[in-house]
Amino acid sequence: MPQRKEDILITIVVASVFFVLLASFVLLLLFVFLRRQRKNKQEKEEMKNRYERTLLKTQLEIQEQAFSYISQEIHDNIGQVLSLVRLNLNTLGATITNDEKIEQTDDLLGKAIKDLRDLSHNLQNNRIHDIGIVESIRQLLFSLEKTGQYRTQFYSSDHFHILDANTDIILYRIIQEIVNNIIKHANATEISIEINSEPDMTAVKVCDNGIGFDTGALKSDGSGIGLQNISNRAKTINATVDIKSSPGNGTVITLFIRPKSLTA
Repeated sequence: MPQRKEDILITIVVASVFFVLLASFVLLLLFVFLRRQRKNKQEKEEMKNRYERTLLKTQLEIQEQAFSYISQEIHDNIGQVLSLVRLNLNTLGATITNDEKIEQTDDLLGKAIKDLRDLSHNLQNNRIHDIGIVESIRQLLFSLEKTGQYRTQFYSSDHFHILDANTDIILYRIIQEIVNNIIKHANATEISIEINSEPDMTAVKVCDNGIGFDTGALKSDGSGIGLQNISNRAKTINATVDIKSSPGNGTVITLFIRPKSLTA
């Protein structure tokens, strides 16, 4: 009898120890599960925060690029047209009849309004794609000729072509910016544009007979928004910019464009 009681007691103790161990194991599993769940929740929160920060950063970058594009379009394209309008108004009666000047000014203002409307409707739409860069340059110089203040010349190699679909737009904007600077600062009467294209390089030269400037001052004083735009845009089409000028001797700005495949 005592032996049986002892066996029962041992069984109870073993069972108690088993249940205690089982309960401890279950508690341990529950603790590990809750801890892992909490860690997963923290990781999800961190991932969410990183995603939101990345999304915000991307939105800001896209917004900044859009603002930069709009700023450059207004400064280079519409700003140049308005400069021509101002030039026409300042020279009323100087070389041709006032009626002709007023008609030209009205046409230019109409173009500025259309450009603003096109810019607001579709930032990516650009007439250069439709008529090509060569014809765009010809029309630009023709607009200058119509003011009666400039004589212009244009030459392009017969085999001139642009390898990248967007390079022609950027190149035209650079040329437009250079011409805009001539109108504003050079006091020139002659403007020429020359494009020479070879398989390994395209050279675009814009010359004027204006007052010129000290190129050494560019390094010490910095450049204005026009020259900054020229330099920044030149980098995007794998081009280098060479500026030759001196006081009283006009200015020659040459763009050297190499196909990206040759410098990759």
